[in-house]
Amino acid sequence: MILGKMLDIKKGEIITVIGAGGKTSFINYFTKYYKDKFKVLLTTTTKIYVPTDECYKDIYLTDNKNMLDICSNSLLTNWSNGIQVFGKYINEENKIIGLDFKELDLIIPKFDITFIEGDGSKKKKLKGWNNLEPVIYENTTQTIGVVDITALGMDINEENIHRLNEFEKLVYKSEGTINISDIKNIVLNPNGLFKYARGKKILFINKVENKYYETSSKELIREIEKDSSDISIFYGSIKKNEFKC
Repeated sequence: MILGKMLDIKKGEIITVIGAGGKTSFINYFTKYYKDKFKVLLTTTTKIYVPTDECYKDIYLTDNKNMLDICSNSLLTNWSNGIQVFGKYINEENKIIGLDFKELDLIIPKFDITFIEGDGSKKKKLKGWNNLEPVIYENTTQTIGVVDITALGMDINEENIHRLNEFEKLVYKSEGTINISDIKNIVLNPNGLFKYARGKKILFINKVENKYYETSSKELIREIEKDSSDISIFYGSIKKNEFKC
């Protein structure tokens, strides 16, 4: 099934994607899916690596420029469907520094659909969150949290987990390996994945690419649904373009 249809994303949606283990791939999947149908804004409230060329039409950098002038530019008013990337500037790590909420207020009305990456994970499969993250734009209509099912069995250490100290508070342990209960705690802990969520809450379990991970994902879903009924859950593989609900 096509994930875009499963999530029922409509014109006017503002979607913030958070978590670890596939956020950027998830966003790229959707921007490519919608690029011929809508004017799509791709941006961040933190920072993201510069997307590959096939993922966008243009990149606009707003640093030291008047945002009102940018928003009144005829190119933004008259251009056809496609993906535009917005940020302040590109840093020495080749990352786009994101927009603040006031800038988003000005630019989002120029687009049909907006995708925002709302936190970073240093390319690690799991993470904890400090008090300032994830950074979720206040008018977000869907908050999509991504978790990596292949983290199961992984050792709890700095090498594998971003913000290890914060992560340990979520799973109530500081050693051992990751199990289903730990991923459940990441999702449902009040200080975890959805702590600042806005709009509809959606969980996507990524990298379900064999029978073991599919069985594990179903077990995780059952455990989450014992304690929460307000999260829509999907699982599958961005890499294989296979999805289920």
